[in-house]
Amino acid sequence: MTLKRVYIPAILFCLFIIEGTWMQIASSENLGFDFVLIPRFTMLIIMFVALYINVPLAVTYALVAGFLYDIIYTDFIGIYLFAMALTTYVVGQSAKILHLNAVVGTLAALVAVVVLEFLVYGLYTLIGFVDYALKPFLLERVLPSLVLNGIFWILSYLPMKKLVKKWN
Repeated sequence: MTLKRVYIPAILFCLFIIEGTWMQIASSENLGFDFVLIPRFTMLIIMFVALYINVPLAVTYALVAGFLYDIIYTDFIGIYLFAMALTTYVVGQSAKILHLNAVVGTLAALVAVVVLEFLVYGLYTLIGFVDYALKPFLLERVLPSLVLNGIFWILSYLPMKKLVKKWN
């Protein structure tokens, strides 16, 4: 394995740590917001791999990241593992139908964030872990998180595109 093949896993690991730190420092309680900003930076980079490198590699990253989410951040093993891998596979394969450019990539990545949020919400609701109505979930969690993750995608798009050129 060449050194350039280590870049993306290293970036994913750093973003995974940043997400956990973000949730402690920039939580809605600490900042006084009525909404929740959920960073899905790791998922966005995994989607970048799915869109611009290949889907099976991205699903592998999603399985590992999802397992780490489950072990470190949640009480249930398998929720994020399943949701991240399924989201990566479905959105990654669906994007192959379209002519991939910056706009389509951005939309696909943002759709992935929404799908991931709904899968996790649905699974947690199914097992009775959360009792959160759909409207507040959309307005207080999904939309603000979509804005945050959209900004991250836009800021990271060109550096990641350059990294992909090195990859290939």
